[in-house]
Amino acid sequence: MPAPEPGPEWVLSGVNPRPDSATESELLKAARSAWPKALAHVRQVQSQNPFNDDGLLVAEVWESVLQSVSMTLDRMNGRRGEIGDLEAYLLGSFYHRLKRALKKEQRREETIRLVSSIEELEVLGAANRAEQQDIEGTLHAQEILDRMDAWSRKVWVAREYGYTWKHIGRVLGIPGDSVMLRFRRRMKILRTRLSGSR
Repeated sequence: MPAPEPGPEWVLSGVNPRPDSATESELLKAARSAWPKALAHVRQVQSQNPFNDDGLLVAEVWESVLQSVSMTLDRMNGRRGEIGDLEAYLLGSFYHRLKRALKKEQRREETIRLVSSIEELEVLGAANRAEQQDIEGTLHAQEILDRMDAWSRKVWVAREYGYTWKHIGRVLGIPGDSVMLRFRRRMKILRTRLSGSR
């Protein structure tokens, strides 16, 4: 059964204060009114598909909804034309996020049930580490690509498409060896800058 509501005032106090206090008070009023309906929805979901929760998951989802809606209202600068019924908007956001959180939790539990031995857990861990390294490598490559000058980016793209240094040099009007040396020198400078900024 869910824990008591994290008070909307407490949740919203962690968000940047809104200059429009009327909008903030509307949000607080809608949050207070929506919470019992959100709890009723949680009870209904639990009766159809029981899930283990000491109230923390529901409270986290509710808190994230309040913060998200508050920031949305900030971006709208008090113009609520797109949000006709703030309480319904809060409830819809809560239902959607709760469903997503429950699916994620269910997948996590299924994964735990599937891993029946230490060996399988170690294999899973190794796969996760490899995937994490791939992601880190991709992010690092994207950072390098973002910081390349136009000439280096053009040469890099051509190399990615399989063109030889000689062919790239012909297109650029300089010898292929010069293109290769200039590109490598620029990449070395860029790597030095990136490692210095970390």
